[in-house]
Amino acid sequence: MADDNAQRPGRTAADKERSRQQSRPVTGKEAARGTGQTGARKGGAGNGAKGRPAGGGGRAAKEGPSGRRPPGRGGAGRNTQAGAAARGSRQAPGRGPRRPAAPGRRPTAMLTWGIVGLVLVSVAVLVIVKVTGGNSSPGGPTSFEPAPASVAQPATNIPASVFDTVGVTSSATAVSPPEVLKNQKPLVFTNTNKPGVFYFGAEFCPYCAAERWPLVAALSRFGKLTGLGLMQSSATDVYPSTPTFTFVRATYRSSYVELRTVETESNQLNSAGTGYTTLQNPNAQEASILKTYDTGKYVASSTPGQYSFPFVDIGNKVLVPGASFSPSLLQGLSHSQIAQNLNNAKDPVTEAIVAAANYISAAICSADGQQPASVCTSKGVQTAAKAMSKG
Repeated sequence: MADDNAQRPGRTAADKERSRQQSRPVTGKEAARGTGQTGARKGGAGNGAKGRPAGGGGRAAKEGPSGRRPPGRGGAGRNTQAGAAARGSRQAPGRGPRRPAAPGRRPTAMLTWGIVGLVLVSVAVLVIVKVTGGNSSPGGPTSFEPAPASVAQPATNIPASVFDTVGVTSSATAVSPPEVLKNQKPLVFTNTNKPGVFYFGAEFCPYCAAERWPLVAALSRFGKLTGLGLMQSSATDVYPSTPTFTFVRATYRSSYVELRTVETESNQLNSAGTGYTTLQNPNAQEASILKTYDTGKYVASSTPGQYSFPFVDIGNKVLVPGASFSPSLLQGLSHSQIAQNLNNAKDPVTEAIVAAANYISAAICSADGQQPASVCTSKGVQTAAKAMSKG
């Protein structure tokens, strides 16, 4: 069990090197080979990120492939509906015998009524697609498994005593502190008036898998997180099948902060076998965040024009540029085993998750004016805040 009063120094050179090793640059030209190479993603403000197959180092010597993705938000969904509509339009004349034109009816009138009929059929097809599950925006993987209460409840309701007992250290592994920013314009999402928290990751990524556990734990201290799905990282990546959650259908309600999440790709290969299935693209504001902060200035593994993940921006006050601890700690465990031990401050896995969650909690407190006091003045958060201030 970690010392109650243990305080971890700020981001030392060793911490930054661990951060470099545990964030994944998203680049390269190979996919679906199971070689353990990391993936890379190019992107620009307003255009969304474009996924590329796997390529060079990241937070590990090896990682798994990334997938190519069509440009634009929700391309796959739109293509599905557009194709269905087009097929419906082409098939419309075959729905029954044509009625002969009335004597003296002009060809232009026939053409007009024909166009109206095709439009109505197309609309009907789109309505059918929508009702039967089609989605014009990225909504999730082809199969989605909601996190059961037996996992979601303990993951989102860790006792305050556990946070305070653990502090910011783990007996099992090093826990990297986040990167504190200075003199940055506060992050506030469009149409909101609360500080923003932005997560960028992918379901196949084992480092994202590790980081979601403390992120879920920390966010749950400031609001209610629902709609989590059970997920595993890629079976062909380094640290295969790391148990985790997915944010792809999650919703968050908080009086203190606004959460935005982007899961760029699934953990399943696309039909061509060239990469992972596209899920979500960042919108213009989110892409601008990545362009500004998911760069080599703040994320050691980033290269110009490419984004790395996992990446978390907390109010433009603090960045989590990679996994806070190694996914190796979660290997061989099930979702239930991890979740059920989160009330045990002596459990080594719990120590790592909770230590990272205390850092994230302290970061949120710095962004939202130290609210709520019950969290921001707690022993574990104060320990994290002090450690971060020494960076």
